[in-house]
Amino acid sequence: MSKKIASPGSALGEAIGKLIEIEISNTVKEVAGKYGLYTDTGGSRPDKRSGIKLSMINSSGNEYQLDTVVENREGKPLITVESKYLRYKKHNRDKASWTCTALYSLRKTYPSIRKSIAVLCGNWSKPSKALLKTFGVEVHEVPFARIVEVLKEYQIAFDWDEKDREAAKRAWKTYSALDYDATRKISKELTKDIVPAIKESVEHTITADPSKPKEISDVEVLIKTTHDEYFTTTFPAVHQAIKYLLELQTDKSDVRDVLK
Repeated sequence: MSKKIASPGSALGEAIGKLIEIEISNTVKEVAGKYGLYTDTGGSRPDKRSGIKLSMINSSGNEYQLDTVVENREGKPLITVESKYLRYKKHNRDKASWTCTALYSLRKTYPSIRKSIAVLCGNWSKPSKALLKTFGVEVHEVPFARIVEVLKEYQIAFDWDEKDREAAKRAWKTYSALDYDATRKISKELTKDIVPAIKESVEHTITADPSKPKEISDVEVLIKTTHDEYFTTTFPAVHQAIKYLLELQTDKSDVRDVLK
């Protein structure tokens, strides 16, 4: 490519992130297609949106752009998939917090969402990964070391020092000279360790019977009072959550009799 790039390092990171995003989206689309479900990855859908970006709006009116959404047979979101690339750990907190906020608020707005998947590429810290899992996000990882290892096979030194702009330029120049087949091989090499687990996860979510009783590991109760107070409490069993709600509420005393 002869086009001048202002930040070669950022351009290469973005390109690698995009390769992984496309590979994961194609994987999800392949599984969903087996069951006749539509996978939205953006593009023109006049019946759904005015533009081409895939985005969803939560109950507060905030809009979030997404990579991939599998829809159920009613056209409602069933699975959301996000790929996030990060080179430097100093940006961990911001990206992790934003992802948690976006996916959690969308799940509250769209009860049809049964799974949120995040593919983390690059340098993600343990606290950031733990935070995502706390918010109910299923995490799959392409570590920075793996990216370095794969690109090294194509004579691309990806582990340059943050301030070494010349090394970033060389890496970008070498990558830009690769043909389509080479970049496809890179994307498959980068994701081969996580693709089987993602396929299994997506298939399990699609085939699970929503009406079938589930074994519940915990119940999270979020309450907003008329005084704009918020309470979030987690219980290990359903009956404990119900008991908590009955003891807390004051406006419908007859509910106690209904639930006995």
